[in-house]
Amino acid sequence: MTSGDDTILVKRAMACWENGRIGKSSDGLVEARSIRDEALRTGDLRALAEANRCIGWFCLQLGYCDEGLAAAHEARNFYAGRDDHWRHALSLAVYSWLLAEAGLSDLAFESASEAAVIAARTDDKALNAFAMNCKAVALVICHEMTLALSVLDDAMALAAQSGDGSTVALTHINQGYAKLFLSEQLAGTDREAADKLLCAAAAASHKGADAARAIGDLWNLRVALANAAEMYAACGELTLSQVCIEEYETLVTELGPRERVHYLCSKSDIHAHMGDYHKVMELMLEAREVVFTVANHDGKINTLKRLADVSAKTGSYEDAYNYHRAYHDAVMADHGETSRRRAHALDRQLENDKLRERAAALEIQAGEDGLTGIPNRRAFDQAFAGLAHREGVVGILDIDYFKQVNDSYSHLVGDKVLIRIANILHRFDPSLRAFRFGGEEFGLVFDRLGLEHAEPICQRLVDTIRTTSFADLAPGLSVTVSIGLAHSGVLSGSPLLAEADRRLYVAKKMGRDRVIADGRSSITVAAE
Repeated sequence: MTSGDDTILVKRAMACWENGRIGKSSDGLVEARSIRDEALRTGDLRALAEANRCIGWFCLQLGYCDEGLAAAHEARNFYAGRDDHWRHALSLAVYSWLLAEAGLSDLAFESASEAAVIAARTDDKALNAFAMNCKAVALVICHEMTLALSVLDDAMALAAQSGDGSTVALTHINQGYAKLFLSEQLAGTDREAADKLLCAAAAASHKGADAARAIGDLWNLRVALANAAEMYAACGELTLSQVCIEEYETLVTELGPRERVHYLCSKSDIHAHMGDYHKVMELMLEAREVVFTVANHDGKINTLKRLADVSAKTGSYEDAYNYHRAYHDAVMADHGETSRRRAHALDRQLENDKLRERAAALEIQAGEDGLTGIPNRRAFDQAFAGLAHREGVVGILDIDYFKQVNDSYSHLVGDKVLIRIANILHRFDPSLRAFRFGGEEFGLVFDRLGLEHAEPICQRLVDTIRTTSFADLAPGLSVTVSIGLAHSGVLSGSPLLAEADRRLYVAKKMGRDRVIADGRSSITVAAE
């Protein structure tokens, strides 16, 4: 996503982002660091934010968690106080995934949830699906597999609609990841269900590989192949597992430590199921060399555990004991590392909260609603005050059964409904000024018009919304609105607004999906 106002450096950063989709994370990181340095020299703050988001994503792919967290945090903070929902949501999503990678699952879930809300303010289905993937990753790490799979089902629907192959591949991969963990949870109580889930996890990873291969997304392809190799080996499908690893090995490129260890572990799983423990030891010793060159505590723990297990299986009990002790020390060190990262993340969160408070204050001053982008209640109050001195019509519009939309389809869909209604109101008629009160209520002002003009406009508005398709937001979703109108000829101030509100109540009592502008004919209905 670029605009005509983007600088050359910003456009370079946006192009650099694509390196993460074609498996050139190392090259991308070098380029992103160069863009960041140049942006610092020239004072191009937007390019700096774009470069930092790229650095965050490439560091996630490569396994440099601390550098990635710091960079993604800077990108997130830059967009927190700006009206750029697309870039803000993407930066938040990357930051949330890095938090999950660092073991800070609760903070990751909070950031991913915020990213999903902000992404919903855009029409970009791929971005929405990506944010939901980040939320699901946090849920998996929180051991909430069922919830994660539900979120991923919604993400897949959006990804498929977007036509973005990378997002489709990523969602398949994460579905496989969540099913694998759920299988492990069930293994002790329901072996048959666990085995079925394991096979389903392998199939999802295979689909992810197919989707990534089709568009040349080498990073997602490598992740999917390594995951599928592990899962097929666990299912006893060693031939399929070997096919996945052999294809992985044809994708010649420089691997970061995260990918290198993933590949070595996946390949060792195949040899472990074949009983070739000496080869397993060889592979895991290589993995040990990789993880001890970077601050990757999770990789160290996993590698040392595998080395202890394979040493015991080969009868090297002294080595098994030493590796187990090293494993224990790594676990303890990881607790300290997680605490350190949590402290840094909370400091960053405090800084972000201050920025958010400032943004909220600016939003109020600007008179703009943060979700829909149309004028807010403060702006309405200013416009409404003007009706005390001249003719006009005030109205209150309410979305019918909006709570059911949130309950049945999710608050994410509810936010999208609000945004679509606001867009219709904003463009509907030049004589209509629309404002969001909050929740599902909107204020309407027709300056210097009477009811004889305002009522038919509102009736057309009601008809338009009723016939507008919302099925792209959720299958079977339809939306109607009710409106109460009052004229400033007799009433003014609070009584005028109260009369519009009373007529809105009458519209709802009479069956909704209508306009009530005649106070005399509605008095009996309101009194019933």
